[in-house]
Amino acid sequence: MKKREKTFCLYVSQGKTLEEAAGLAGYKNHSVGYSLIVRTDIMKEITTLLNARTKLMKSLVSVGYQRLAFGSISDPITLITSKEVSDEQLRNMDLFMISEIKKPKDGAMEIKFFDRLKALEKLSGIGEEKKEILPFYQALEQGAKALGDKYE
Repeated sequence: MKKREKTFCLYVSQGKTLEEAAGLAGYKNHSVGYSLIVRTDIMKEITTLLNARTKLMKSLVSVGYQRLAFGSISDPITLITSKEVSDEQLRNMDLFMISEIKKPKDGAMEIKFFDRLKALEKLSGIGEEKKEILPFYQALEQGAKALGDKYE
């Protein structure tokens, strides 16, 4: 597979339209994406990229829930209790577990946190996912096969 074809696959796996992916991959004729997408090697490469992305996203979701469930609240407490917080201090604070910050007219600060118990529930159910929804890449593959059969 040529480098340009791999680039096309990468852009399709990122959700670009076939025309956009072809243009970004360097094809002058942007409609070439329609002929590329029906090729078996192209479909396999896109499927591989989408599978890798799915695994990465599952890992990132797990890490996010871990941060919510087990993260320290010391920085948010510092934010509430400090009279002055510099831009530098604010940039270095871990405020990931905060869902909302309000500052009413009276000058007080109200901070809402994400629910740690819900994060723990999500963490405990990560391995028990249901496969009821057809993943995007399978739908894409079926559509490409249907297009290929139509033109044969």
